[in-house]
Amino acid sequence: MIYIKLFLTFLQIGAVSFGGGYSILKVINHYTVDINKWISTDEFNDIVAISQSTPGPIGINAATFVGYKVGGLFGSITATFSVILIPIVLSLTVYLFYRKHRESGKIQNIILRLKPIILALIASAALSFLKNAFGNYLSIAITLISTFVLLYLKFDVVLLLLISGTIGYFFFK
Repeated sequence: MIYIKLFLTFLQIGAVSFGGGYSILKVINHYTVDINKWISTDEFNDIVAISQSTPGPIGINAATFVGYKVGGLFGSITATFSVILIPIVLSLTVYLFYRKHRESGKIQNIILRLKPIILALIASAALSFLKNAFGNYLSIAITLISTFVLLYLKFDVVLLLLISGTIGYFFFK
């Protein structure tokens, strides 16, 4: 049954979603595009882009979209609930444990060692996304200029999104 498959798939995604949405992009892509073929690579890239303009984590947005596409309203509810179930339980458990042991050198060491892994997951997701992001030279130019403007000129992100979206609208119709 599709609802059980949605539940188990997004339960697995939710189980590894610590570190935020960017660190699990590769996992979401793997399960929804590669394994189950519920959505295309283009649809996945659209989810990532739309998730940047809507409130909430990318994992929840992806679960809601894929669940609805595959199983309607009940599929959407099932996937969204399952993707947050384990993180909520684990977050509460980890918080209570951390609050009690936060001064421990071992705990600080574990946190320090997790940072490179999270960075590797984010970099892997970025590289996967880049493979399909550039359709032409204008896309590359927008990316390079936007990166420069964000890193060095500290430009307002919302304004940059509006400008880039407007450029895309007029040049990619």
